[in-house]
Amino acid sequence: MVSCPKCGTEVPTPIKTWPIPSRKPLGKGEEPRLSGIFECPNCRARFRAAVEVKAGVEKAASIKTVVERIKGIQGELMQTLKNLREKIKTLETERSDLMIEIDKLKKVADARVNVLESEVTMLREEVKSLKDLLGYSGELEK
Repeated sequence: MVSCPKCGTEVPTPIKTWPIPSRKPLGKGEEPRLSGIFECPNCRARFRAAVEVKAGVEKAASIKTVVERIKGIQGELMQTLKNLREKIKTLETERSDLMIEIDKLKKVADARVNVLESEVTMLREEVKSLKDLLGYSGELEK
C-alpha cells in the first residue's frame, strides 16, 4: 500500500498503472516494475508512486473502486452543469441589458442627428438670406 503525501492516508489501489521501462532485458519470470497514479480517498489529492507488483492491476479493477470513481465524476459533472447554467443565465441577462442600452443609445443618436439636420437647414437658410440681402449674384471675383 501507498500512503498519501498530503494527509498520510493509505491508498490501496491506483487509478492508472503503466510499466517502467528497463534498460536491461527482463529475466525469465521477472515482471516489469510498475508505476501508477493514486487518488487519496480522504483529501482527493492525486500523486504518482511505484506500484507493488503483487498488488498490481487486479486490485485496481475492483468494481467498488470503479463505482466510487463514477459517482465522483457524476457529482463533478452535475456541479459543472449547474455552474454552466448559472453562467448562461447571467450572460442572458447581461445581453438583454446591453440590448436595452443599445436601443437607448440609438434613440439619443437619432435625436442628435435630427437636431444637427435642423441646424444645418437653418444655417443654409441664413446663408441664402444673407446672399439676398447683400445682393450676391453668385459670380466669383477673379
